[in-house]
Amino acid sequence: MAIEDAINALPEHWDDVLSQLGQSRAAALTALVVRLGRDDDPQVPTRIAQLLVDGLPPRHPVRRALAGGRLLESSPIDARGIARLHDRLHDRLTPSVTPGLPGDLPGTSDLAGGEPPTTAEILRAVTDRLLAAPAYSEREVRQHGADPEDPVLIRLRRPGGGRQWPAFQFASGQAGLFPVVRTINTLLGAATDPIGVADWWLSRNGWLDAQPSLLLGRGADDDLLSAARAVGSAV
Repeated sequence: MAIEDAINALPEHWDDVLSQLGQSRAAALTALVVRLGRDDDPQVPTRIAQLLVDGLPPRHPVRRALAGGRLLESSPIDARGIARLHDRLHDRLTPSVTPGLPGDLPGTSDLAGGEPPTTAEILRAVTDRLLAAPAYSEREVRQHGADPEDPVLIRLRRPGGGRQWPAFQFASGQAGLFPVVRTINTLLGAATDPIGVADWWLSRNGWLDAQPSLLLGRGADDDLLSAARAVGSAV
């Protein structure tokens, strides 16, 4: 099975995989790997596969292992085989092999023995990071020639109420939304998953070897579209 093949390849490439995924995805992957063998939730290996598809370039050995099957197809998982793979990975889960992980992400300071962060904790940490990025108010969105209620726009809700619109989406002046942002936001489903799509734009992308938002306006639209389409078709 492709998912098991990819997990089997992780120990040898662990350090490189973490560096390719970026901070938030690396923390999420680590938490999921810690859970391997602790429970029989079939969604754990599937979520690992999703992270690998999103963050690794197509020629990466672990990513190629995924390509050996039908990537994220729902199917029975060999729980005993996954548990044996977890034993191999567990030896790699120490702070010394996770350089660059943010200290405020829960559970990353004691990966070998402590409880992994919950999905809610990881989501909160990722959301906090995204909310800290430059953003516009509703008035500023209108000043940039866009409609704040446009479903294509990524808009993030603040914990205390109110909304903000990540600034990278907009061209300078009153030119409105970057056309490629409109296309990619639609492709990736910003209307239903603003956190996930914002994280795609604001995290390092293994396919691009760069943070996608930093490539806007630099003649890289075709590369951005290719990376987004790869994610959309794979998941």
